[in-house]
Amino acid sequence: MLQFQKLSDDVSISMQVFPEQLDFIAKSDFKSIINNRPDMEKPGQPFASDIEKMAQECGLSYAHIPMQPGQLSVALIDAMVKAFDELPKPILAYCASGMRSATLWCFANVKDMGVDGVISAAAAAGMDVEKIRPALSQYALS
Repeated sequence: MLQFQKLSDDVSISMQVFPEQLDFIAKSDFKSIINNRPDMEKPGQPFASDIEKMAQECGLSYAHIPMQPGQLSVALIDAMVKAFDELPKPILAYCASGMRSATLWCFANVKDMGVDGVISAAAAAGMDVEKIRPALSQYALS
């Protein structure tokens, strides 16, 4: 069964989502999905277009904001901020393990919550993002 880890009242993360799980996600009161996984990352992974189609059939809003491992950018952060602002809540963001989604959430929220706040929220969701503390600190000041 798919596990959700809560980062905030409005955003949870999970590992890879499959089309057959979207009905369960919708019944779990999520209103939107953010897919942070690039297509073709691993064999057997569903295509973003398949997830989007099934999400819409289940009444979920959908955004595909793919992040290659280790390839964080301001454009990705800005896209996540926009998605968090515009998509109906609550939102489930996912990638392979949840780490990229958690990282993007941290950067999207660090200016409001502070470095310790986002790191603590991620840790409470089971994601150790301590290694990005210096980058979060720098981004928070930008």
